[in-house]
Amino acid sequence: MDRRQAIEAVRAMLADNGADAIIIPSNDCHFGEYVPDYFKVRGWLSGFDGSAGTLVVTSSEAALWTDSRYFIQAARQIEGTGIALMKLKVAGTPSVAQWLHSQNVAKVLVDGDLFSRQEFVSLARELAPAALQAVDDPFRKIWEGRPALVCKPIVNMPESISGRSVADKCAAVAGKLACNGRFACIISACDEIMWLCNLRGDDIEYNPVALSYCVLTEDRLHLFCHLDCLTAQARTYLESQKVELHEYGAFRDFLRGIDPSVTRICQSSSINVNNWSAAFASVPEAEVEGRFKEDPTPGGSVAWLRSRKNSVELAGFRNAFINDGIAWVKLLKFIDENLPSGKLNEYLIAEKLKEFRSECPDYLGESFEPIVAWNANAASAHYSVTCEADAAKINPYGFLLMDTGAHYPYGTTDTTRTLMLSERNDFTGRSDRLLQQMRDDYTLVLKGMIDLATAVFPSGTRGSQLDILARGPMYPTGKMYYHGTSHGIGHHLCVHEAPQIRMEESPLVIDEGMVLSDEPAIYIEGQYGIRTENVITVVPFAENSYGKFFKFDTMTLVPIDIRPVNFKLLTHKEEQWLYTYNEHVYETLKPFLTKQEALWLWRKTTV
Repeated sequence: MDRRQAIEAVRAMLADNGADAIIIPSNDCHFGEYVPDYFKVRGWLSGFDGSAGTLVVTSSEAALWTDSRYFIQAARQIEGTGIALMKLKVAGTPSVAQWLHSQNVAKVLVDGDLFSRQEFVSLARELAPAALQAVDDPFRKIWEGRPALVCKPIVNMPESISGRSVADKCAAVAGKLACNGRFACIISACDEIMWLCNLRGDDIEYNPVALSYCVLTEDRLHLFCHLDCLTAQARTYLESQKVELHEYGAFRDFLRGIDPSVTRICQSSSINVNNWSAAFASVPEAEVEGRFKEDPTPGGSVAWLRSRKNSVELAGFRNAFINDGIAWVKLLKFIDENLPSGKLNEYLIAEKLKEFRSECPDYLGESFEPIVAWNANAASAHYSVTCEADAAKINPYGFLLMDTGAHYPYGTTDTTRTLMLSERNDFTGRSDRLLQQMRDDYTLVLKGMIDLATAVFPSGTRGSQLDILARGPMYPTGKMYYHGTSHGIGHHLCVHEAPQIRMEESPLVIDEGMVLSDEPAIYIEGQYGIRTENVITVVPFAENSYGKFFKFDTMTLVPIDIRPVNFKLLTHKEEQWLYTYNEHVYETLKPFLTKQEALWLWRKTTV
C-alpha cells in the first residue's frame, strides 16, 4: 500500500479502538538514536527518514514535528502526503499536545514499547482531559512486508581494549547507586549494556550494539540477549565474570518475577511504559512509589561512568584518529587532483573515503551515514545521498562540506571539514559580495571551534556554560545554528552519547576523560552550509587553592582548509592555533604516508 493508504489503515485502527489519534515517535524500545528497520513506522507512514521526528495521525489530519536539522529534508519528503510540517523551536509552532487539543481529541494511543515512563506521564498530564492509553504494537497487522528484526554475532571486547573488567564496572555502578538492601537496577540502553558487559554487536546500522537488556542486582548481573548470537569467546568471558545469561524475549517475564520487596532502580526516562508495568506488576499500587528509586546520577550511573574514558580507551581513540587522518589525507588529495575532471560527485566522494579507510585492516565501518554536501545541499545539516543518481556533481566553484566518522576496535571518529574548492564564485551573479560573506562565515565558524577547543574551565562546569564560546563569534553578525555544539562520542560505540555542550541547560558536568565533538556551524538556506568539527578530550590543567581546572586536548588529525579564512577576523592566538594545529597534523601523519602524500600534505599545511 502507498502512504496515503497506510495512513487510512491507521485511521481504521483508531476507529476500531475507539481512539481519535495516535502519536508515533522515531525510537525503538531501547531509545537509541538509530533504530532497526522494524521500528521505522514513522518513516514508513510519512516518507520522512531523518533520525528525529514525531508523527501524529488523527481521524482526519496528520502532522510531523522535527528539528532544524531536517526542515528542508522533511518538507521535501512529506510533500503530497497531506502531512503538515511542524518546525520545532520556531515561534508559533504548537507542541504535540497543543495541536491535539486544537483537534478536539478525547482518546490518544501510543505504542507502550516506544514511550518512556517519564514521557508518558508528562504527556498524559499535558493532554488532559483527553485520555492517553498505552497499547501493544498496533502496527503488526497494518504494516504489510514489515522488515524483520536482525540479530547478528555478539563479540567480546577484550579488557586490553576496554581497560576494565565487567566485574569492576558492575562494582562501580553499584557504588554510584548507593542502595542499601536488595535492589534491581534495570538498564535498557543497548550502548550502556555493551559498555558494561564488554561486548559489541551489529544489530543496528552504524551502532556496534546488540539488542539487549540488563538487570544489575546486589550480587550479580543478568544479561538478556539473543543467546545463539553470542560467540563462544564472549560467552566464556561473561561466565567468568559471573554474568547470568537469559534469552532476550524472557526480559519482561523476569521483571514480573522480581520479588515485591526488592527496590527497583531505573531511569524513568529510559524504561518504556510496558516494561515499567511489568517491573511493578507484583508490587501493590500503594507501594510502587516506595519500591521505585530513580538512578541518582544525572544521566544514569552507567552513562556517567562510560562517558569518562580510562587511559586505555583514550589511547585507543588516538590510534583511531591516526588511522582516520591517513584516510582523510588520501581523500583530500584525491579531491584536489580530480576536481578539474568534472567527474566528482557527492556519492563518489563518500564512497572514496570508505575505500581509503578500508585500507586499514582495523576499519569496521562508518559510525553514521556520511554527509557529503555541495553548496546549497550543505544548508541541510544532515543531508546525505544513498545513490549516485541523486548526488550533486561537484564543480570547482564553492563550498563542499564533508561530515563522516568510522569505527575501529579501539575507538570511534567523527570529523567535519568544509572545503573551498576555488577562489572564484562563478555559480552566482554576485560573486564578489557573496564570496566575502562565505569567507567571513567560514572564519566565524572556525573562530568558534578554536575558542571552545582552547577553553580552560573549573571542575563542575556544565555544557551550557561553555556553549557561548562556540556561538559567540557569530552572534554579532546576527547568525547562529540550532543544533548542539557538541556531543559525547562512544569508545567503539555510538557516535552520539551524553554529555553535550549546547544552549539548553543540563545537570551533566564536563569531566576529565570525556571525549566530545566541537562543531559550530552556519547554514544559509539555498546557498551553502559551513561546519568545522574536531573531537576533543578533557584533560587536567591545574589544581590549586581555587580548585581543579580542566582544558581540552584535540584528537582529530585532519588538516583545516585555510584558503577561505579571512585572517582579519582571527585574533593572534586563534591564528597561531590554526598554524600549530595543521603543523601537528602533518608531523603526526607524515610517517604513515607515501612521499607523494606527505609532500601534498606539507604544501597544504605549511604557510
